[in-house]
Amino acid sequence: MRTVLVFVHAVPGVVGLVAGLLALPPPAPGAPRRGWRLLYAACVAALVAGIVALIIRDWPTLEPVVRVVFLGLLGLGLVMGVRLWLAHKLYATGAPRWQERYVGHVYFTYVSLWIGFLIVPALATPLPQVAVPVAVVVVLGVGHVLLTRYRRQRGWAGSREPT
Repeated sequence: MRTVLVFVHAVPGVVGLVAGLLALPPPAPGAPRRGWRLLYAACVAALVAGIVALIIRDWPTLEPVVRVVFLGLLGLGLVMGVRLWLAHKLYATGAPRWQERYVGHVYFTYVSLWIGFLIVPALATPLPQVAVPVAVVVVLGVGHVLLTRYRRQRGWAGSREPT
């Protein structure tokens, strides 16, 4: 049963890495990007459901540190869901500077997905207390560089991502 739950959790994660990249650019009005946004949101929802199922199933056997990490990943997944909802709301309402703010929300979720993707293998290393923070810092650093470059290309160089 655990193997099935891991598979149900991992497949949306891998698909989400592709769909999230395609959902990142703000869609032009009437552009056919809705499918990627919906697929990405569905992947995040499936990831959250999968981690809930895995936490419930494995809770009695998890080490305290792993429990904290998995609960942190669950919290991160819930925040990702909220940020995707906010991105959709911005797109739907066409608020001022919605494109830039949309990218900030989706960027947050995409970088968070990469962090979650790399934390789990980092936990299996001989020194997870070192590997986990290193994985997080590397992903945040690479994500910052890429987002900064993207913002410059779009003419948003002086702006900051929403918090």
